[in-house]
Amino acid sequence: VKEDMEVNTFQALLLVVFCGFAHSKPASLSCPGGQFALKQQCVGCHPTCAECVGHELFECTTCGVDEDGLERFLHRGRCRLHCPRGYYPDRNLYTCESCMPNCEICTDADVCAKCQESYKLQNGICQAAECEEGQVQDPETGECFDCEAGCKTCSTDDPELCNSCMEGYFLYRHQCRRRCPQKTYEDVGRKICFSCPVPCTDCFSESLCLACQPGHFLTEGGCVKQCPDGTYGDTNGWRCEACHSSCQSCHGLLVKDCDV
Repeated sequence: VKEDMEVNTFQALLLVVFCGFAHSKPASLSCPGGQFALKQQCVGCHPTCAECVGHELFECTTCGVDEDGLERFLHRGRCRLHCPRGYYPDRNLYTCESCMPNCEICTDADVCAKCQESYKLQNGICQAAECEEGQVQDPETGECFDCEAGCKTCSTDDPELCNSCMEGYFLYRHQCRRRCPQKTYEDVGRKICFSCPVPCTDCFSESLCLACQPGHFLTEGGCVKQCPDGTYGDTNGWRCEACHSSCQSCHGLLVKDCDV
């Protein structure tokens, strides 16, 4: 009987100790909406927050209609009147939700009003925009830049360096020109200025010279050092001119200039 009394006494002591600890443990403080617990006191949230974890304006956890009757939407800890670009206001949750990928302005998750730069709205989604003729696309940003005037395509590293030309222009040393410079001719099909064959100083094509270097005479679209029979070399224009009709060979235009 004595042993039973000792056991009961020990159990009673344990119960008293346990109850003492339980009574001394502070109860968690439950604050009403618009307030948060701080040092066992309920403190008001920032006026823009519906609920919060602190009193700063960026410590909101939920949003709603503020004290002025304005709707506010949660974005990165703040209750905002308007969602930033790339987000739309969810009026059920009072949050800013993301638009579809690459969309800048939207009304909900499925409807985009404006795509980000370098993207176009196609079939309801924002797709990378293909650059127009005369533009080049930046490989990193996707942005389209204008090439130099007359260029159809140009270098991604430098839009002033043309690779091909539009109709009516000819490519010459990475520039598109309306006319090819001297000592070159226009290849209309390929839109390129090609160098005239030596010793031409001007030409219409690879096989048709229009002028020759000094020391060469123009005859029948070619440049020669010695004019053929029945002609003579005129050094004023570096051309082969016809002899007088009575001459087989000559050194001038007149009859007296006949050699044979």
